[in-house]
Amino acid sequence: MIALLVTSRIEDNPNWGLPNLLDSLVEQSANYLNFEVLVKFDTCDSEVAGYLPELKKYPFAVKPLIEPRGRGYIDIHIGYTRAMMLADERVTVMGAYADDFVATRPHWDTTVLAETKQFEDDIYIIHQRPHPCFYRPGFHEQPFYPHFNLDHIDEMAIVDEGPFWSRKLLEICGGLGHVSFTDVWTVFLQWYLYHDFGINRTRFLKEPQIHRVLHDAVDTRQADRWDSDRRINFEFIAGDFYRNMVKKQARNIALNILAEQRVEDTLRPPQGSLTHPTADELEQIMLATAKGADERSRPKDSIREYREVLRRFPNNITAQHQLAKLLANHSDEEQLTVAETLATPPHQLRQKPSKPLLLNSSSALKSALAKSLAIASNHSLST
Repeated sequence: MIALLVTSRIEDNPNWGLPNLLDSLVEQSANYLNFEVLVKFDTCDSEVAGYLPELKKYPFAVKPLIEPRGRGYIDIHIGYTRAMMLADERVTVMGAYADDFVATRPHWDTTVLAETKQFEDDIYIIHQRPHPCFYRPGFHEQPFYPHFNLDHIDEMAIVDEGPFWSRKLLEICGGLGHVSFTDVWTVFLQWYLYHDFGINRTRFLKEPQIHRVLHDAVDTRQADRWDSDRRINFEFIAGDFYRNMVKKQARNIALNILAEQRVEDTLRPPQGSLTHPTADELEQIMLATAKGADERSRPKDSIREYREVLRRFPNNITAQHQLAKLLANHSDEEQLTVAETLATPPHQLRQKPSKPLLLNSSSALKSALAKSLAIASNHSLST
């Protein structure tokens, strides 16, 4: 069963769209028993009381939660986390949305549920879109792509804004992250799971099932909120404090995955483990991504991608040549020269995960967990 966690503000909200979301679920769902909608409203929203009776007309369960608004947009993730407590005990997977999303594909519910049986321990993420960036080769054929710099998250397109998470994963993490950008939080979580533990627990749908209806007044870089609430969030996630919190969540997920293994299986990497590419392979992967941006005539993205190649692989002649040409032709895009790029130190080797605190269990299980974590650690990728 699916729980859709929704935050909704009616008063003074020109793009309020909860009725559109609920009506689209009526039209696009295969079975109304496959899901429920858990809606968090604000205590200070004077229009909520008059709207609540409307929720009873829908053929699926819609459960309201009325609590303080907090800081508004910046605290949306807290509303999602609070709405989780209303979830039916049968719920195994959750999605979180503002009320301006709509369901656009028939039988979206069965499509999502079909992806929930892939991992025996029920710890997973389901994406509706491939990982960014869209111009990389194999964008659709190879949707999992962790070879980017988290410092560039504000510039990468397109980050899936409507992922699903297993209930178990969210409970391990204590809710939906530390900022209202649950989409960015999800990418960070996947990045650390892959780079620190060699684990990929992501499934990808072939196409978006529920997506956002954008409004120019609030959802573009020209909107006031872009340089207020959104900017505050981006500044926060750029710091070590936020990233260390997400790293710890990823570590907790990895430990739970390892703990779920049967003792006889613990000498093998856990389900979803990946072998990282060699340095030569990674260099070619990143170079192909930069060339993809070039072929799409996206100079700003091309400059950023070639610069990232050179930070990791400063002797790459192709990247040096292409970056010099781009900077010569698009001086308005970037001021940093090739020489300055090469002078920027490459990313330092990432430290292997510190020794975990093993769970209270038998000594045999403790030993097995330690061996399994060592296997996962050996997959770590230097970044």
